[in-house]
Amino acid sequence: MPTSGRALGALPLAILFMTLLVPLPGCANHARVVSLAGVGADITPPPRVELCGTLSLPSHWPDGTPVNGLSDLVWERDAGLLHMVSDRGWLHRARPRFEDGQLVGLSPIDSHRLRDGDGLPLEGSAADAESLSLLHGTNGKLGDSEFWVSFERDHRLQRFDRDGGPLAAPIRPAQAADAAPNKGMEAMTELPKHGLILGLESPPPGAAPGETRLFTLDGKQWRYPLAAPTGSALTELTADGDDLLALERAFAPPAPLVISLRRVRLGEPPELDVETLASFSSADGWWLDNMEGLTRLDDGRLLLLSDDNASPLQRSLLVCLRPR
Repeated sequence: MPTSGRALGALPLAILFMTLLVPLPGCANHARVVSLAGVGADITPPPRVELCGTLSLPSHWPDGTPVNGLSDLVWERDAGLLHMVSDRGWLHRARPRFEDGQLVGLSPIDSHRLRDGDGLPLEGSAADAESLSLLHGTNGKLGDSEFWVSFERDHRLQRFDRDGGPLAAPIRPAQAADAAPNKGMEAMTELPKHGLILGLESPPPGAAPGETRLFTLDGKQWRYPLAAPTGSALTELTADGDDLLALERAFAPPAPLVISLRRVRLGEPPELDVETLASFSSADGWWLDNMEGLTRLDDGRLLLLSDDNASPLQRSLLVCLRPR
């Protein structure tokens, strides 16, 4: 995940120019419908997906709660809600609104700080939450949802209740111990066959160039080949039947910013197959940002979420894609 300082200094010039042509994200406290295509760009989505709406989220909810630094989101079918986590240690609940199949709004429900065992809000590096996985979200019961949250810098995994309280002591998987401080467990989801699956953002020490690691808590590991664009990194996973959908971000200025959506079929460890479904490049006119979150809705539509790094020159985007 690029830090705000690096992102500010290295955003492609085209994106900086387009940023100046629209209101800054913090100028309102409600989500706004925007276009993912750059100003004046005449482009069509990749053939295997179609766009079903894009929102620019505010930097604060109407009650003043900060919304920046969003890292991931999960869909809860039972309640019809989105849960979003930030790398500032906030857990947000919100309800998306669709009209004629298009994402047109997002209504905040409530927000809670992630807390430690003493009930104190997580702060600083301890609050750097990067991925979110939902428990009990499809059992037909309301109010019993729990979450796995993965953290960077202090590489750990921990369960929390829906209000941000810890439910168990942190787990520090050995498979993430050698990751760089800001290149840890960026991706996480659950598959029926394997349980919780986690992915490191970038190649760990000793890995082949362009290859990072997927793993389970019971010791299975897979070698995951990152997409071809320069600077590609794994930012999220979500389940799609027995497969995984992977989100990648390539950020290596002066190369274009590229966001890739890929399908992953796990074989016997360490083997897997990866297929790129769609790729969006700033070089083609797409007005992209630091896409880090991915979740699947009940009807197969996907929601992608970007982390604005708390920078006024970036946006928190909520993007709807419909696979074809």
